[in-house]
Amino acid sequence: MGNISPQRLVTLISKYLDIETLVKENPSVTKEAIDEFLRDIFTKQAKVPADSHQPRHETTRHKQKDVTELIIHTDGASRGNPGKAGIGVAIFDKHYHLLEELCKFIGESTNNVAEYQAMILAAQKVVAYNARRVTFKTDSELLVRQLSGAYRVKNQNILPLYYELTILLGKIPEWKIQHVRREENVCADALANQGIDSSR
Repeated sequence: MGNISPQRLVTLISKYLDIETLVKENPSVTKEAIDEFLRDIFTKQAKVPADSHQPRHETTRHKQKDVTELIIHTDGASRGNPGKAGIGVAIFDKHYHLLEELCKFIGESTNNVAEYQAMILAAQKVVAYNARRVTFKTDSELLVRQLSGAYRVKNQNILPLYYELTILLGKIPEWKIQHVRREENVCADALANQGIDSSR
């Protein structure tokens, strides 16, 4: 597999796989089945215990990498919306070498609250790393639009999280947030679902 991480490989496979055509030409195949398949591959390749929800460093060789610039994938998941919810964060250096994975069960919650909780955890890690620049990547269009000021935050459950997040982001010298397709965020999605599974 060379120097590419399993998580990055899965993300690239998802990005370049024509999922729309696959589903269209094979009625028995669903996007959900593909997502589950990719999550299974990710979990096996990453060798993450199903009940683990503590921060995990990949290997010693990455601990000495330059962490002044980070790329972070985040995701929140809720089974039932509201229902059992988990968050996932995958932290990479600027060369897409995996530095750390985090997942956590956050109890009963909605998708949107979980997305915010994941971003808060990611921002806390950026501050801890003392990174100067960071690119956050999420498949939550609502989160991106609210943080960019395109949408106002009106939900009373989201407002406190929004304020907490903006305070944390204010401590980061340079940051930006990008909306990515779900299939480009497989690494964080798998971690968020692992967070839910850790509640069992």
